[in-house]
Amino acid sequence: MTQEHIGFVGTGLMGHGMAKNIVEKGYPLTVTAHRNRAPVDDLIGRGAVEASLEDLAARSTIVFLTLPGSPQVAEAVARITPHLKPGSVVVDCSTSDPTVTERLAAELAAREIHFADAPLSRTPKEAWEGALDCMVGADAEVFARIQPVIATWAVKIVHIG
Repeated sequence: MTQEHIGFVGTGLMGHGMAKNIVEKGYPLTVTAHRNRAPVDDLIGRGAVEASLEDLAARSTIVFLTLPGSPQVAEAVARITPHLKPGSVVVDCSTSDPTVTERLAAELAAREIHFADAPLSRTPKEAWEGALDCMVGADAEVFARIQPVIATWAVKIVHIG
């Protein structure tokens, strides 16, 4: 099996630590600009690559979203979807509206792209330490594929179906 290539959108307080753990555990990581350059520059210094949202999507097999809420998630998904390859996975770690999550999952499925809902608990300190908790809504095959990447930043991972 080939190694997953990870895209990460949302390198704010939680996302910076999560992305740091992904790249430090050896996954190829692509990040996109953030209004605060410091996290992006730090991740680049650790081996990540910076790209536009569209290029991030084209080079990634799994894209993590850690954004403020459903409006930002929907906007990001709209921008990346045309560039994702069939079989890719979008993992939303944001606090999102379940009706938006269901709609996005259906839209992506029509394009043969998987969607996982993976909300977090704990704080940016635990994100940095790789000690978050995560509940993952995904089918068993997708869960098995994304679980090793989530394990880079989470100590408790609950598959909820």
